[in-house]
Amino acid sequence: MKHIILACFSLFSLRMFSQNVTVAVDSKITLKELFKQIENQTDLNFSVADQIDTNQKYFTKEDIYKDTPINELVVALNKSSSIEFSIAGNSILVKQKTLNI
Repeated sequence: MKHIILACFSLFSLRMFSQNVTVAVDSKITLKELFKQIENQTDLNFSVADQIDTNQKYFTKEDIYKDTPINELVVALNKSSSIEFSIAGNSILVKQKTLNI
């Protein structure tokens, strides 16, 4: 029984990572607008830390990600913003980046 549950969880996780999205990111887009683009194309939802304002514009670089796997998009967004994205199950977690001193 454990093996069946583990296999089902693994398949579910692989399906989440294999979802592809097409999104446009620039200095004018808010997090809320980005979330809407991703949610309209996937089964993912967002969990946002309290200190993050979803109406704020966090991106400085303009990019178009075309048919990009969601895990690759998360890596790219982490490089181009002041916030941190991570995937947990069917959620994308969003929090403030921690400073390494």
